[in-house]
Amino acid sequence: MRKRTLLSFMVLGLCLSATSVQAAENSGRPSAADFSDLKGLDEATKSKFDAMISAGIFDGVSNDTFGLADNMNRAQFAKVAALVFNLRIDQSLTKSTFKDVKSDDPAHGYALPYIEALKAAGITDGTGNGAFNPAGDVTKEQLAKILILGLGEQRGTSTPPVSDNTVSSWASDYVQRALELKLLENSPDGTFGGKEEASRGLLAMGGFETARTVEKTKPLEVSGADFAAGNKLNLTLTVGVDSDSVDLSKITINGVPLDPKMDSYVLSEDKKTIMIKLHDGFQLDTSKTPVIAVNGLKTLFGNEVKNEESNEISVTLTEPPVKPTTPYIQEPASTQETTNPNPGTDPNQEATNPNPGTDPNQEATNPNPGTDPNQEETNPNPGTDPNQETTNPNQGTDPNQEETNPNPGTDPNQEATNPNQGTDPNQEAVNPNQGTDPNQGATNPNQGTDPNQGATNPNQG
Repeated sequence: MRKRTLLSFMVLGLCLSATSVQAAENSGRPSAADFSDLKGLDEATKSKFDAMISAGIFDGVSNDTFGLADNMNRAQFAKVAALVFNLRIDQSLTKSTFKDVKSDDPAHGYALPYIEALKAAGITDGTGNGAFNPAGDVTKEQLAKILILGLGEQRGTSTPPVSDNTVSSWASDYVQRALELKLLENSPDGTFGGKEEASRGLLAMGGFETARTVEKTKPLEVSGADFAAGNKLNLTLTVGVDSDSVDLSKITINGVPLDPKMDSYVLSEDKKTIMIKLHDGFQLDTSKTPVIAVNGLKTLFGNEVKNEESNEISVTLTEPPVKPTTPYIQEPASTQETTNPNPGTDPNQEATNPNPGTDPNQEATNPNPGTDPNQEETNPNPGTDPNQETTNPNQGTDPNQEETNPNPGTDPNQEATNPNQGTDPNQEAVNPNQGTDPNQGATNPNQGTDPNQGATNPNQG
């Protein structure tokens, strides 16, 4: 019992340790709760900021301030847009195609690779004359144009341009489409305010909806699974996932779900790999290719990660889980089991009542109703002492004296003599009425009369 309790505490400790490691791995970046200017937002809006921060698209302007109402310059916007559209970014670039973008610029040099990614994707061509103006502000209608172009939609769609005098004519169709896709919203007065500067908060919300839309156009699935050394299972994803959506009980191997109490996981920094630590003793049938299914996963932007039935997860067995060797422990000698004295019966069966219909636990009834079965037996001869020695019924005689011979002068032990001397006592008795049949019925002494007739009165009259 003591060993079992110790083992339970050890398992609990390992689980808590694994949970702590997982929490540490997934808490490397701040959340909306860490910024004072985001705490007053509703939960739905906070979750969108959390997604943008967790994806590494946005950072705060300081450790405790997001800069919700701050304006965003064009260099900052270029980085956000390139990450939202998931463009290929070459961090090794040191020379820009725009004359005013320099890698050694202490204020905006970091943005060079992102600006070049937007240029290569055809999303921006700068402000004209070979300039990009990295320090310049971004207006709302400029933001609408870049978001729509980033989604692959071109100017001149069938969407009628917005009728709003706050929007420039060149931007009216981009603004209209952005409103339809709910990437951006009008101001409280009903106008868009196209020439107004876009705030960090507006860009974060517009960026979230755009990233969600872009993401839907790509495969969102588990691309592979690998059983690796150390009883590990690594699941590779095509997209980063929300750590809150990972539920080990919804991951099955050959139809058997993992156990969140025994198994654990950590999420990679880019959130595209779930590294699962299988519990000691996990066994895998390696005679056939394992079938793995993953359900319930969602991306940072709320889209579902799901493999179609026709597209099973590819599984690699780099190093299958090893079954641990258990040391042999000799069992103590046990006493021989008691044999059943009544073969053919179940020794554990409760004894049956020999008198069906009666309660075997009921106290035996008194066979003589009206009397006390526990009362001492009464003396049948009142007035006498039941313990007194029996008296001799022949007073004056010795009850122990030998019985006297009632025929004095004879030997009571002598064999009885034959009263008919000269005859054989064993001879059959002879018929005293010779010549008659002793078995013949007695004759009627009154011949001619009816022996059954009632006797006549001798005193007639």
